[in-house]
Amino acid sequence: ALIATLLFSTTVFSIPFVVFHGIGDKCKHKGVTRFTNLLSNWSDSEGFCLEIGNGALDSWTMPFDKQQTEIACEKVKGMSELKDGYNIIGLSQGNLVGRGVLELCDDSPPVRNFISLAGPHAGIASVPLCKTERWCVFVDLLLDLAVYSKYVQDHLAPAGYIKIPTDIDGYKKGCRFLPKINNEICRNATYKDRFSSLENLVLL
Repeated sequence: ALIATLLFSTTVFSIPFVVFHGIGDKCKHKGVTRFTNLLSNWSDSEGFCLEIGNGALDSWTMPFDKQQTEIACEKVKGMSELKDGYNIIGLSQGNLVGRGVLELCDDSPPVRNFISLAGPHAGIASVPLCKTERWCVFVDLLLDLAVYSKYVQDHLAPAGYIKIPTDIDGYKKGCRFLPKINNEICRNATYKDRFSSLENLVLL
């Protein structure tokens, strides 16, 4: 209820929202579906969970700087329901997909409010546990390689926001996503303007 209040208290009418789920999850999973439906009912707004690829596997292996952000951008631009503006709710890693849409997506509908639930906006110091799925063997192999190498950045999504405190130089040189959207290397006024255009930014 708090989220719904924060999202829609400054608007005269309810506007739609999109949810980007976390790593290893899917839009059709019960928890994400229930969350989206509850928020839609509370806010009296139309809500959509936007899936990137196949969900669970691609959330681990599809890089942000190209595929995840581009797919999300095209989906948002193709939704007539969002043409007058919409809100983003990010769950964990899904916040970085939302950030990518907000800052990198040209000619897209305006994002009014951004609510982040446990978003790794400043990076994480290690890769999340991959549980027991069969493809986690592949993830574990990648973890044995240098996290800022081109190969790992191309094949392991969390590598795009791993910020090892003892290797900031390596992070800035090799990490392809988080330093970009956080304006930590080359300052981009467009990214700043788009982020600053939000009516509300809520970080939980």
